Amino acid sequence: MKNIISFTFLFVAFSAFSFSDTTLVQITTQQNTACESAYKLCQNVYQSFDFQNGTTREKPCQPQALFYRFQINSSSAFNLKLLQSAGNYILYGPFNADNFLNCESIYNYAANSNSGTLLSGVNSSINVSSGYYVLQIIPTACTGQVQLRMDQKYLTCASTVSCADCVSSFSPVPGRYIVSAWVKENNATQSITNYTKPYVRISFAGSTNAFNLLPSGKIIDGWQKIDSVITIPNGATSISIALKVTSGEAFFDDIRFFPLDGSMMSYVYDPINLRLMAELDERNYATLYEYDEEGKLIRIKKETEKGIMTIQENRDNILKH
Repeated sequence: MKNIISFTFLFVAFSAFSFSDTTLVQITTQQNTACESAYKLCQNVYQSFDFQNGTTREKPCQPQALFYRFQINSSSAFNLKLLQSAGNYILYGPFNADNFLNCESIYNYAANSNSGTLLSGVNSSINVSSGYYVLQIIPTACTGQVQLRMDQKYLTCASTVSCADCVSSFSPVPGRYIVSAWVKENNATQSITNYTKPYVRISFAGSTNAFNLLPSGKIIDGWQKIDSVITIPNGATSISIALKVTSGEAFFDDIRFFPLDGSMMSYVYDPINLRLMAELDERNYATLYEYDEEGKLIRIKKETEKGIMTIQENRDNILKH
């Protein structure tokens, strides 16, 4: 059910996290399920992927594409392998520069590309010329590992996203803000009543102030809410927002950051048919809309502090002669 990001950031330094408009994702090494958020690759990159859940908590896992951006300095080749999963790849490029406009060209079907099939455990060698590329991998399973072995180092080998990839329009001024999110500990026991491992840490350059925001309240369908008020100090020059976990793995979703005297509503639509699937109210609780195969609304569910309630259900029966 948790599948909306009310305000999108690119973060650093987590053990595991979830950021996607259409699915809940846990990736052990990188967050690159969108072209714009793909990390710059280092030499000999191995990445495990483990997609948990689908567009709702009730649906099974739905595999998602993985994206990689890199530069080839001269005509070369790299080896690509999927373990525990088969799939396909699409290689876009070469581009003249490395920037997010390349992603726009891909989305508009304006980029050169070639594609191929990946068999589980079988090396695929891809020949390329010099230039910048975006590699898209579409696995058919929800768990597996991507192995990329290259003969050169490409771009930077930083383990975190640089601020060149941050959301530049997010520039809050000093004052009081509400920070809200839903968290879920992976593999938590059903008897647990409060999560103690995941938290949101907010710190500021130019100030010693920092906040560690912990979940509280009732666990609803496996999720517990972080809901806190923070103050951005006058001397702060930048803000760092990190999703953290003290041990193990945890999921984060429906993250909000807005002024204390403000109000916020969020909506999620099916990317294919554009039906309204959910809306989050001022308290960051979701109302969920379910449809039948013909697109008729059959059920409305509501998140509450007591759990998920069905508040409306419709069924039409047509008499056949």
